[in-house]
Amino acid sequence: MTVTDGATAHADELYRIQLRHLDDCPACRTAVECDKGVRLRRAVRAARLAADKRWPQWT
Repeated sequence: MTVTDGATAHADELYRIQLRHLDDCPACRTAVECDKGVRLRRAVRAARLAADKRWPQWT
């Protein structure tokens, strides 16, 4: 497993956690954002950006 694979796996796991939260949170199901949902969305976005930055740019 390379560093990129680990970062991608981390981003995927955070995304699964976010999806579970969206299913479980009554506020998020009614299109009202809660603090935890906002933090999870930001964490997923940051993890995906971190995984993309490790990818060689010449490919």
